[in-house]
Amino acid sequence: MIATDLKNSRHAAASIEPMFVERWSSRSFTDKPLTSDQIASLFEAAHWAPSSGNRQPWLFVYATDGPDRERLNSVLNEGNSRWAPKAPMLMLVFARKVTEDGKNIHTAHFDTGAAWMSLALQANRMGLNTRGMGGIDRDAAYDAAGVPRETFESICAIAVGTRGTDSDLDPHIVKQNFANDRKPAGEIAFKGRFSQ
Repeated sequence: MIATDLKNSRHAAASIEPMFVERWSSRSFTDKPLTSDQIASLFEAAHWAPSSGNRQPWLFVYATDGPDRERLNSVLNEGNSRWAPKAPMLMLVFARKVTEDGKNIHTAHFDTGAAWMSLALQANRMGLNTRGMGGIDRDAAYDAAGVPRETFESICAIAVGTRGTDSDLDPHIVKQNFANDRKPAGEIAFKGRFSQ
């Protein structure tokens, strides 16, 4: 299967739903704002993600404009600050690492990743673009989002909006703005026992 996007020439090696290869994380965004209904749909999808013990450890703190957005933008590293502030919405992602009675949640990152994927697929179905970023000041994210360090772990940031074109990007970034391929399934899934 080939996606119709000119920047996305991914092929699936087995039969899967098209949404998995059609979704890709562009760095380019238009300045078209998201509606409150769009934002609600994104978080509704995330909230239905699978969760070990139904703990739902994920936490998203988002902003679209004003001082809140400036504060969230401030945690981006230099490379991401060249394009991510143009996205209509930025969110910081955290995983609750302990239960209310102080027990470790060993699947916190796993479950938070499932919530992020649910959000990303919903965004794609809505014609929106998402891009997750590990390039943030994870320590500064706690203060920027008002999230307690002792309870949550700072994970990443996510930019969300309508996908733009290369003309919406700094020319130095354009060459990096395409859908990356993936490792073959044979390198990530092993029957019975891992072998190198």
